[in-house]
Amino acid sequence: MKKIFTLLCSALFLFAATSCQQKAQKLLLAGSGWNKVVIIDKNTKQIEWEHPIQKGWECNSAVATPDGNILFAYKKGAKLITRDQKELWNIPAPDTCEMQTARVLPDGNYLLAWCGHPAKIMEVSPKGDILSETVYETGIDHPHAQFRQVNKNKAGNYLMPLFATSEVREISPAGELIKTTKLEGTPYSTVLLNNGNYMVACGDGHSLMEVNLDKGEVIRRIGEKDIEGVSLFFVAQLLPTSNNGLYICNWQGHDPSAKESNNPQLMEIDGNNKVIWSLNDNDTFGMISSVCPID
Repeated sequence: MKKIFTLLCSALFLFAATSCQQKAQKLLLAGSGWNKVVIIDKNTKQIEWEHPIQKGWECNSAVATPDGNILFAYKKGAKLITRDQKELWNIPAPDTCEMQTARVLPDGNYLLAWCGHPAKIMEVSPKGDILSETVYETGIDHPHAQFRQVNKNKAGNYLMPLFATSEVREISPAGELIKTTKLEGTPYSTVLLNNGNYMVACGDGHSLMEVNLDKGEVIRRIGEKDIEGVSLFFVAQLLPTSNNGLYICNWQGHDPSAKESNNPQLMEIDGNNKVIWSLNDNDTFGMISSVCPID
């Protein structure tokens, strides 16, 4: 009886611990065309925190910093704010440019980037000090047709996915073009996988691809109808999960019929491309193009 009681207690403890972990999972969400940045409880799908975004300030990049603040790009600049809505700093973009990238780098500094002539990539300290600047001319006339989420690779170069040319370009900190990989659609973001390849969101290509950017080779492609029960619209930010899966932002702003199609705005797939979690509530949530888990 004592052994059974011990096993029962262990099982209850494990269940309680697992339940707490599930309840503790938070997601920071934002999106172009949505009027707020929010934090939700992943388990209940309830909004627990929000920050307003002005009309026209499309937010395609938002992230929680290691110290619990919120960093986001909002077209006219990038801001770092606290959870109680206090603005710590604001780096504006020039009037003719669009700030589109705001992310945390592995070294703890932040990466910002604006589209324009030229485009500019900046590394910024948590205090808002600009540590480095890289200027690069994309050759794309309209800034809005340039990029959304720039990334940095392990070599220290920048990966710039470009809408108008369907490319991912690797740019050195000196602003020199290292390599170009031609893909499809309107590449939105790149994210490093454990095997050294990158997943690239192809925007209006209604697809995502695993790509070896060193060799310029496409390893696999997930198309519009390749995830069971789901149609891919504009594929925005991708984010790997611990189970070899991905979060996929399924932005629906370019298709008038999307809201009536009963397709998720955000989904999580496992390593077999099966949907294991999704968010599909147009009454509560706007169009989602950025996701960041908060542990």
